[in-house]
This record gives sequence, C-alpha cells and structure tokens, in this order.
Amino acid sequence: MQGIAATGTTRTEALRKRRSGSAAEPEPEAASSHIASVVKSLDVYPKTLDDFKERTGSGAAVSVVSLSIIFLLVISEFYAYLTPTTTDHLYVDTSRGERIRVNLNLTFPNMPCAGMSLVAMDVAGEQQIDVVSNIIKTRRRLDGSKIGVELDDAHLRRQMAGKCGSCFQKRDEMPEAEGQCCNSCADVQSVYRAKALKRLVWEDHPLCQHEAMLLEPARLASIHEGCNLFGFLEVNKVAGNVHLAPGKAFQSAQGQLVHEFKPFDSHGYNISHVIHSLSFGVHYPGRQSPLDESTMILHNGSGVFQYYLKVVPTTYVFASGRNLTSCQYSVTEQFKSAHDPRNGFVLPGVFFIYDISPIMVTFREERPAFSYFLTSLCAIVGGVFTVAGIVDSCIYSASGGPGLKM
Repeated sequence: MQGIAATGTTRTEALRKRRSGSAAEPEPEAASSHIASVVKSLDVYPKTLDDFKERTGSGAAVSVVSLSIIFLLVISEFYAYLTPTTTDHLYVDTSRGERIRVNLNLTFPNMPCAGMSLVAMDVAGEQQIDVVSNIIKTRRRLDGSKIGVELDDAHLRRQMAGKCGSCFQKRDEMPEAEGQCCNSCADVQSVYRAKALKRLVWEDHPLCQHEAMLLEPARLASIHEGCNLFGFLEVNKVAGNVHLAPGKAFQSAQGQLVHEFKPFDSHGYNISHVIHSLSFGVHYPGRQSPLDESTMILHNGSGVFQYYLKVVPTTYVFASGRNLTSCQYSVTEQFKSAHDPRNGFVLPGVFFIYDISPIMVTFREERPAFSYFLTSLCAIVGGVFTVAGIVDSCIYSASGGPGLKM
C-alpha cells in the first residue's frame, strides 16, 4: 500500500508541474497585450466605426470651403516665405575719397539745346564746365517730337572720326590747303585764327552752331525748339551743385564761375522743365526719388528754380550677400522770379544744390527660416480644420441633429 501511495504522490506532483507549466506559458502574450493597451490609451485621436458616421451636405460644403481656404493660405504663406523682408539700420558714414554718380533725365520744352550749359561744382573747388561726356542732348520740337541729337565738339569728333571735314562753308570762300581737315569747331577756329580771316567768321560755320549759341545767346530767340538731356556725371562726395543755365560758362581769372550772356535778355529764357528722373548712385529695390516726374511750367517771364537736396549714402544688402552702394535724397524747392526787383540779378536756370549727410542707411534683406515656414503651415492646416469642425457641428445641431454631446 505504501508503494501504491508513493506512486500516486509522484503522479500528482508531475500533473501539478504540467499544469503550472501550461499556466505559465500565456504570460508573455498577456504582457504584450497589456503594453499594447497602454500604448492605445495614449491615442488622442480615437476612431469611430464607419457605421456610426453620418455624412451631410452641410459638412461637404464646410469641407470644400475649408480646403479652399487652406490652399489659398498655403500659397500666400509660400509667397511670403520666398519674399525677403527688409530691415534698415543707421550708421555713421566713415567712407572717404568716393565719388557719386548723378543720373539725370530732364526736358526743357521751350529751350533749345544750343546755348544750354551743364555745370557741376563743389566746395572742394572742382568745377566741371559745359559737361558733354556721358550726356546726350536731344533736340525736340515744341510738340515734343524728336528732331535729332545736338552735336557739340565731343560728339562731332566722334562722328567725324576717320573723315576729313571742310574748314570753310563754301569752297569758293577760301581754297583748302592740302591735308587740312576740320572735324570740330575748335579746328575751324584754329584755321580762321591762323589765316587771320576778317571777312569770314567762324560762328557761321555749320560745325560751330553750338559754340556760337553759347557766345551769343540772343540767337536762341530765332530757334523754337525744346531739349532733352539724358545721361550722368560723377561728382565728389562733398557739398556742391549741378545746374543748367543759358550762356557759355567759363572760369574767370579770380576763379569764379561765369555764365556769359546778356542780362537784359534774361526775361526771354523760358526755363520750364520736366524732371523725368533724378537720382544719385545705382538703383536698388524700393528706392523712390521725390523729384521723378516733376513738372515746372512758366507761362510768363523767367527765373531760377533751386532744388535743395539732402543726399543720404545708402547700402543695400541682398539676401544672397551681394551689396550695392548708392544714395537717396530728400528735397525742398524754391523759385525766384527774374522780374522781382527784390531778388536782384537772377541767373535763369535750374540748380540742384546738394549736401551729403554724415549718416549712412543700410537696408538688409532677410529670409525666414524653413522651420518657421513649416510651423506656419501646421498652424494654417490645424487652425482651419478646427474652426471648420466647430462650424460644421453648429450647423448640424441647428439643423435638428443630435448635436454635440458634452
């Protein structure tokens, strides 16, 4: 009996071990199921079965509108991301020894190009008299139509390069010497002076019309034309002025600038003008010149127009790192009539009197970071969808649906 009891005990223990082993086997599955349930509990976007979803016409309309708004806002944000913003800073200008380019485009409707002098002078003592380099004078009729380009000595030399012009207006006036060429008014004056000709005057030569008008502005009364001046000149980065006035300009023995013309004819100079553009330095994005497309018309008499400019050195830095050195300016203006005795003698003309500011302005382009663009996109999509959901719920509740359950 004892043997049977021992055998029964052994079998019972073996059965218990098998049961305990079989019960321990599902423990890994239970652990993984528990972990999965914990992870699912972190889902803040619970899903519902399709059987419990209801699609409505109002919801479709809200969805279409919201998607359209998202599309427009994304396009707008993308355009804003590609467009750099500009910031400005002020500094003390420490640059020295620079020159400034003055760009001008002016039209005088009632003043012929012959007899008009462009002069630049500054406080450093530099004087540029009768500037013709890089300046094109275009003759125009009173109705504004183009006649042709005014030919001064510089333009005549370029036009006559490689040619041999006649020194006399008519061949029977004086025989031409062999190898004698006159390609400018200066050449004509030299020949007339060398031959001591008295019966012939160089002012009548076709090549000397410009110079003759400068010396005798009274001849302008017989010319009913207008003039357009287009081009540029370079000046020192110091205070000075650029002006256009009738008569030949020259420097006197005392170092003063003189315009040679008859003072009693000053009332006959109609200096009405149109400033198509006036700028300093190269163009940069966003620059505005206050004198562009300005029109000043005199119906009677003459006088002097004075424009006082405050020129501010400016640097523009692009987002790529490239920079431009230029200028901008502010302006005040004044007119003095030549017929007002209180003004004394008035030189007819247009004067641009400029001063250089010691402060420099720097404009710098900056682009937003790509992370900012992504953040903006997320805000657009999330915000529109949230508002659209609230609107759709309100419409659904108002139409008799179950509404929102609080």
